[in-house]
Amino acid sequence: MKKKKIVILFFVFILIGGVYLKKEADKKKLLETEGPRIEKYLKHNYENYESITFETVVVSPTGTPHIKGYVNNDPELKFDIGISRDHFNAGLNWDDDNKSLTKKEAYKYQSKTVEEIEKEEASQKNK
Repeated sequence: MKKKKIVILFFVFILIGGVYLKKEADKKKLLETEGPRIEKYLKHNYENYESITFETVVVSPTGTPHIKGYVNNDPELKFDIGISRDHFNAGLNWDDDNKSLTKKEAYKYQSKTVEEIEKEEASQKNK
């Protein structure tokens, strides 16, 4: 009876470990696919953008993944991006609105989405 409990516990720990590793791999894959899209969005829509640092990927209770990080090596310029569809397309929440990058004048009221930026880049390559 004691051996049976130990074997069951062993399999439970293996299962929990496998689920944890799968979630971590999913987070890493999300950063690999969405990181360049987020960077493209920031470069195109904001002034003084230099670099990006991703800190964490958190999945909200509703199942929406959120990527958190900061820009220009300044931990005070923190952001949170929710990825609600297949890919990040637009939208960025600054932790403190007083500490954020300045939008480029052309996009002050309406940012260009990543989709629009990619279409523009593709049309320039075809010329």
